[in-house]
Amino acid sequence: MLNELQAIVDDLAHRLKASTVLEDHDQRMVVYSSQSGPIDEVRRDSILQRETSQQVKEWFRQFGIAQATAPLRIPSHPELGILGRLCSPVRFRGRLMGFLFLIDDEQRLGEGDIAAAEQAGLHAGVLLYEEELSERLSASVLSHLLAPSAELRENAARQLLEQGLTTADAPHAVVYVRPADPSPVAGLAELIGEALSELGRHRGYVGLLRVARHDHGVLLARISSVDDDRAARAAAEEARGMLARRLPLQPAAPATRPRAASGGGEARVVAGIGDPQRHLTAAVVSYRQALLAARVAVSVPSVGNLARWQDLGAFRALVQLPLGEQSASCLDPRLVTLLGAESGLAETVEAYLDLGGDAKRTAEQLNVHRATLYYRLGKAQRLTGADLHDGNDRLALHLSFKLARLTERYPPTPKPAPDPALAGAGGFAPDEAGSPVVPRSRSEL
Repeated sequence: MLNELQAIVDDLAHRLKASTVLEDHDQRMVVYSSQSGPIDEVRRDSILQRETSQQVKEWFRQFGIAQATAPLRIPSHPELGILGRLCSPVRFRGRLMGFLFLIDDEQRLGEGDIAAAEQAGLHAGVLLYEEELSERLSASVLSHLLAPSAELRENAARQLLEQGLTTADAPHAVVYVRPADPSPVAGLAELIGEALSELGRHRGYVGLLRVARHDHGVLLARISSVDDDRAARAAAEEARGMLARRLPLQPAAPATRPRAASGGGEARVVAGIGDPQRHLTAAVVSYRQALLAARVAVSVPSVGNLARWQDLGAFRALVQLPLGEQSASCLDPRLVTLLGAESGLAETVEAYLDLGGDAKRTAEQLNVHRATLYYRLGKAQRLTGADLHDGNDRLALHLSFKLARLTERYPPTPKPAPDPALAGAGGFAPDEAGSPVVPRSRSEL
């Protein structure tokens, strides 16, 4: 399909000697011709970024391109770097599918050229509609492939093979993409669908099936082997970026619901990747793993924005525990005491456990003097009655920390300020009674 659309645009640009682009109904790049004349900043930026800025969209749309049923001219706008254009709306049975834009700043295109652009738009409209129908069909089949019913999964796998959308001997992995905080986003399902459609065009629809749900997107990625999921990871990163660019930035969340940015001024979008499966009918296993991995990524930002099920360690078990009060009852009561203590105490113990009891690395990560670390650990032990030298106590606290993170009972805290004691020669920080707290031995803490 994409090759046919490219041929239409190339042929039109060659015949009319005008740089041409085909954009979808929201003015996102579909295909573009090689340079056949002058180009402007807008064409260059739309090729590089594969979408048009809101300011440029507003300039074009004020001339009625979304309502037009015949080609019309768009004047230049030097301040925005826009040369004059001919815009031919691309429709199928009256439905707007996109736009053909031809740069024509000198208005040299005559009636015959405009008719040729209109005819090309009719042809492109048919192909874009067929592409939409194909996407709907493949999305429906993919939904059946991930359904609880074994019969539906077997029928879907058979249909995918018969349609040539995948091969019987290729392993697959499922990617689950979602905003970290989807609740305030209006029209989220449509935004997810647009992002996945862009991903499909960018990748040429090869080895990648997609379905958009109301609050997440699902990709079925064909991979080279069960030991190599690089294709799935690449698709996940692209999908994350394409969705993040479409989401509005939200205000900072309350302290109980941390919301980390993904960088570059974009909303945070996470992706989970399930383990590769050798058979299509087992894709539902990868799907569930990908869903749970994405849930971990949302609640535990330290995991990162892309979480592979195989990398999640203890979280693989913890994320499958029941939510709500049932998960609260799994928390070690000593952790509950610690979470209610003074600021910095719980974070210190968690970092110490995360780093396997390495005091030097823990102090460096927390940016505190080692004496301050020993003081805090000693205070935590006295407060909770836990023995950080005992393997069972350490395991119980460590698992409880991770479960508390996962269920958002223990949100991340800002990076601690530097310890003033680090500027001096050292010594031990005093305890509440004014006496220094010294560990049993440097190797023990």
